[in-house]
Amino acid sequence: MEKIELSIVIPCYNSESSIEELMDRINHQMNKMGLSYEVICVNDCSKDNTIDNFHLLSQKHPQFTGIDLMFNVGQFRALMCGFEQTTGQYIVTMDDDLQHPPEEIDKLYNALKNNPDIDAVLGAPVKKEHAWYRNLGSFFVRKINEKIFNKPKGLRISAFRCLNRKLVDTLVNHKTFFPVMGPLILRSTRNIINVDIEHNKRKYGASNYTLLTLIKTTIDNIINFSSLPLKYISMLGMITAGISFLLIIYFLFKYFFVGISQPGWTSVILLINFYSGIILLSLGVIGEYLVRIQAEVNGFPKYVIRNKI
Repeated sequence: MEKIELSIVIPCYNSESSIEELMDRINHQMNKMGLSYEVICVNDCSKDNTIDNFHLLSQKHPQFTGIDLMFNVGQFRALMCGFEQTTGQYIVTMDDDLQHPPEEIDKLYNALKNNPDIDAVLGAPVKKEHAWYRNLGSFFVRKINEKIFNKPKGLRISAFRCLNRKLVDTLVNHKTFFPVMGPLILRSTRNIINVDIEHNKRKYGASNYTLLTLIKTTIDNIINFSSLPLKYISMLGMITAGISFLLIIYFLFKYFFVGISQPGWTSVILLINFYSGIILLSLGVIGEYLVRIQAEVNGFPKYVIRNKI
């Protein structure tokens, strides 16, 4: 059996308009590079005819493997599913919307191949063709990663990446129910570099990444991999308790030595709202951790493969 040099993993959702063109361009680029390769596309319960296109592509391209999942799991778990199916020495991940040009794969592969001490090469777009809110979300995630994972300030996290076999095997061994690829890579290795790449405008349809999705991903980044929110809430609780103690002393002093002619109705309402808000915020953050703990211990599968094409 021929040894596969490069595996390309693509999570797919509603990709019927782009997947055929994407596969044709990948095939052309791989023939140009002269590498043995495989393409593994994971259909994350698309609502269109993506799975029908998988059948057509499997007949047209012998290097193509389509995986159909039983239920929607999200991009990162779909990637994990794809990783477990790969056999290549190097693994490229890319999106299904043609914003990651297959013609740039050689930059990522060659940078990793020529640097044996490097585990991951991440594509850094020269100019990102994303909506403003997505670029803003990326900025906040970048700052969070710098704070929580000690990410080097110059390093840019990207979904268009090339990883070596050892790193992919390490990522697969993470058994968390809520995998987030950027933080997992940062936890697994420090030997990461960027390579400048082109980033195309979206050719078909609209992005599946809504503002709500980006907010959820940011929360996942923080809560799934860090206890920092709990530490900040604990600190806030101590500061609030200190302020409360000082206010008690102040009002007792005023009551015994100065006298209070009029009850401070406004002050009471403001204080009640302030402390109630802090309590609800604290309970909300603790609840987020409990939900994730419950999901981890319930043993529900990260994904289930319905069919392999």
